[in-house]
Amino acid sequence: MKKSQTSRDEAAAWVRFWDGRERGTEHRYRDPRVAVVLRQHWQHCLSERFEGAPVVSLVDIACGEGELLRIAADCASGAGVDEFEACCTDISRNAVALAADAMPEEALAIPAVANAAELPFADAVFDCAISQYGLEYAGPEAFSEAARVVGETGSLHALVHCQGGVVEAACEEVAALLSAVVDGRLLGRLAEYVEAMVPAGDGAISDETVRDRVEQLRHGFDAVDEAVRAAKPGPARDHVARLVVDSRTLASRLGHYAPADVSAWIGGQKLEIEAFLHRMTSMLDVAQSEDDMRAVVGRLEAAGLRVEALSVLEAPGQGGALAWVVDARRSDAC
Repeated sequence: MKKSQTSRDEAAAWVRFWDGRERGTEHRYRDPRVAVVLRQHWQHCLSERFEGAPVVSLVDIACGEGELLRIAADCASGAGVDEFEACCTDISRNAVALAADAMPEEALAIPAVANAAELPFADAVFDCAISQYGLEYAGPEAFSEAARVVGETGSLHALVHCQGGVVEAACEEVAALLSAVVDGRLLGRLAEYVEAMVPAGDGAISDETVRDRVEQLRHGFDAVDEAVRAAKPGPARDHVARLVVDSRTLASRLGHYAPADVSAWIGGQKLEIEAFLHRMTSMLDVAQSEDDMRAVVGRLEAAGLRVEALSVLEAPGQGGALAWVVDARRSDAC
């Protein structure tokens, strides 16, 4: 498959991930301790950047639902910034809408639907470009684009998925658990069971077919139960365990629900599991090695940014790397 086709497929998958997504569900499987470390990192970084600046223009690239954007707005307010001018970009229209809508009342963000490798901005228009686990999904060109839009005395700060880090390990574990749901066809078997049982009272489906669907569903439950038992404690295991409980309840109380509601629930759960499985496997695909990051540094320096020494953000408690830290500034940037 051609690289351009692969990129289009990947972009389309991310658009599907965000379609109809509600705020607060982007990081369903994140360890709460990790969320604290990430927030503290950005609060420190952005408060330092904004100190003493009366006006700040900022772009959050590959913004998702706007987690960084909200932190930036809070930091700007805390640092006494008089004018905070923000933009947010993502390949998904729904994502940028969520990000822009989540801003505090006193702050606004202009949303722009865009591939991070093709930003719709003129050169050198922002004081600050930021991204968290985003640029790497759009390929090396995205780092060049981020550098291009940073203005004089401006800066780029990004956290990037790290090969061999704790996020990669967590993604592998979650992907294995979600794959058990998908490969075991739990939801597909549940849908087939429903199709057999709903008309069973009218005699439209043979007893043999019903027995087969019951047995197939049992196998689906067994496969996922085994995967849940093997999984480490955490939000992903809790979510899948809840899905199993809800699916068993549905199967045992089928007559209490309208067929259309049952079909919609099964379809929605299937799409959600598949969307997060894609998210996990994509994270694994884009995790950057040290050689990858040295190539990124070369791109940024070629674009006129001065890059601090490569470093990693450490994971809470357990050690290991959460992310590569990219800190790059124009000459004479504060």
